[in-house]
Amino acid sequence: MLNPKTTTQRDRCARQMSHANLLDGRGRGHRHIRRAHVHAHRPDRAVFLQRWSLLMIASFDSREACAVHFGVTFQTACNWFDGLNAPYGHHVDFAHASLSGFSKVMREEKT
Repeated sequence: MLNPKTTTQRDRCARQMSHANLLDGRGRGHRHIRRAHVHAHRPDRAVFLQRWSLLMIASFDSREACAVHFGVTFQTACNWFDGLNAPYGHHVDFAHASLSGFSKVMREEKT
C-alpha cells in the first residue's frame, strides 16, 4: 500500500479507474434509434407543425410580435413561423385562450 503522504496527484490519478457505463445498449449505439427522434416522421406531428405555423403567420405581423406575445426568444418564434419546432403545452393553451383564429386554423371547430 502506498503512503498517502508520499504519493503525488499524478500517482492518484493514474490508479483511478472509470466505472462501467450504465447507459450502454440504451440507444447510444449506431444500431439504435435515438429516442428524441422517434416521433419525427409521424404524419400527425407534421400536420400540427404546419397548422401551428399557419396560426403564427395569420396571428402576428412579425416574428418579434410573436416572441413578445408568448414571452419566448426570437429564435423560437422563427422556428414556429417556419414550422420547425412544436411549442410546449402551455404555449398551446395560451394561444387557445388569446388568439381568436386558433379554433379555425387548428381545426378545432368543424364547419
